[in-house]
Amino acid sequence: MDMLERHAEILKQVKEKGTVKISELSKELNTSRETIRKDIYILDKKQKLSSIRGGATFLKKGIEETRYGQRTVLDVIEKKEIAKLALNYIKDGNTIFLDYGTSVVELAKAIESSPLHDITVITNSLNVVDIFRYSTKNSLILLGGGLRSEEGSLSGPLTLTNIDNLYCNVGFFGCSGLSIQSGITNHYFSEVEVSKKMLSHSMNKVLLADHDKFNQIALYKTADVSELDVIITDKKTPLDIINKYKHIGIPVINSSSKIKLSTLKD
Repeated sequence: MDMLERHAEILKQVKEKGTVKISELSKELNTSRETIRKDIYILDKKQKLSSIRGGATFLKKGIEETRYGQRTVLDVIEKKEIAKLALNYIKDGNTIFLDYGTSVVELAKAIESSPLHDITVITNSLNVVDIFRYSTKNSLILLGGGLRSEEGSLSGPLTLTNIDNLYCNVGFFGCSGLSIQSGITNHYFSEVEVSKKMLSHSMNKVLLADHDKFNQIALYKTADVSELDVIITDKKTPLDIINKYKHIGIPVINSSSKIKLSTLKD
């Protein structure tokens, strides 16, 4: 299959599926991942599709064109698995923090559709606000601040000031990258500063990270992994990685875990 044929097939699959992964295209087209990556790069430059980490997505106007919109359609099953497990760390009447990550937004959806009630949700995410804004059983505190529209996140000096007198039972955080050596990392400095401060204001600290986040490093460090009480991931995360974190005293939980769920501090 020559380059033009590959491009035609890639565009066909993107149009049909909305989002495609390099690994899957490589197998289906019997072509190396590097070649598929270059094909996607070329098509992205021609504005035929939108390149995302690990694949490509259909290019269209509006929110789906933003990086956040692209991420919401990746690993949806895994994110729902993570959200379902995270519900076990929330009790009726808790105050929790939810940041702006897509896995955390899935948790917000799970909370609102669960029997949990009288939860006070602190957030810097307009996407989380959208889920709870009409809730009759839970309450919402929006931190305020400067808006980064493509992510729907709030940050900056006003946000940090508003955190000063707020504390929560459990803070749920997402990440762009996670490694034992580099810790929890993210792409945007302002949001990292918000997460850092809310980590220090959370009695229990829970990281939601799908399998793609492990052994990845983004630009800005949020925290060391030692600051976490538990990491919740999906069953695609390799056992050897889970054991490495277990070895340093950080529980990593997924739906295949044979260990009991960690007990958090009241």
